[in-house]
Amino acid sequence: MSVLIAPPDATGAPSHIVEFAQEHLAEQLESRGMRVIRIENVTRKLPVSRRRTLLRCKRTEAPCLQWLGTVSKAEVVLVAELVLGTSGYRAGVRAYAAKDGALISKNLVADVPEDKLLDTLTQTLDVVAPDTQRALRGLPPAPPIDDVPPPTRPAPRPSVQDVPPPTVVAAPPLVETAPVVATKSSARRWAWLPAAGGVALAGVGTVFYLKAKDRYDTLEQATVDAPVRDSKALVSEGKQAQTVSRVTLGLGAAGLIAGAVMFLWPDDPPAQATPSVAVSSGGAMVGLSGTWP
Repeated sequence: MSVLIAPPDATGAPSHIVEFAQEHLAEQLESRGMRVIRIENVTRKLPVSRRRTLLRCKRTEAPCLQWLGTVSKAEVVLVAELVLGTSGYRAGVRAYAAKDGALISKNLVADVPEDKLLDTLTQTLDVVAPDTQRALRGLPPAPPIDDVPPPTRPAPRPSVQDVPPPTVVAAPPLVETAPVVATKSSARRWAWLPAAGGVALAGVGTVFYLKAKDRYDTLEQATVDAPVRDSKALVSEGKQAQTVSRVTLGLGAAGLIAGAVMFLWPDDPPAQATPSVAVSSGGAMVGLSGTWP
């Protein structure tokens, strides 16, 4: 299914936030197996006058949506909403049928903080994408139902005369076991290894987190008089650093938890060993026999 990501309804949202949101929606749609068409690739082929008219048309009206679908040859027109209010953003997505401009599905969330915008867009897309798929492609085929075997008649219950007398089984003799003496756990001696690895990975994750924040601050400080030269490159670098930071911080936390579990692991069973001494005319001998942990 082909989806055109139209220009969003972004009132009060900074340009770099809009770019992040549009690129995030494209990645999410592609991960769901849909063919994404970006609006910049469509308008690049149009004359300047027609391009301005297309970008300025009202994307909640059917003629504008039909025009977008005809120019892009898409089946669905997806419009994101990023409206900044007093207590946060109103964020979400709307999906329209390109052939007639009819609304298929929408999902909007109010009062979203800026650092939760991408997660909120993903959640709204989890609602809109399946609805759109069902509207254009129908329900998936039902799984085949195996034939149910006919019920079996229960076997007749034996009478008292047919039941054999119970057999008496002698209990095994009791065996005295020696008391177990707790020893130090072998896992506890190596608990520092995953803990040290977790600290190192946490350090790496912090470095990449600071790198992602630096790219974000650069985009945040951009103005009309001092624009960023290559905003797409900064967006890509920031997203990559953010991903590496999340992965390494997660692995670091797992390493610290593993170290704590190994340190608190129960003690190993004691070694079963018996000392022996032998004396002869030529000298003496001392030895140990048994099993070791």
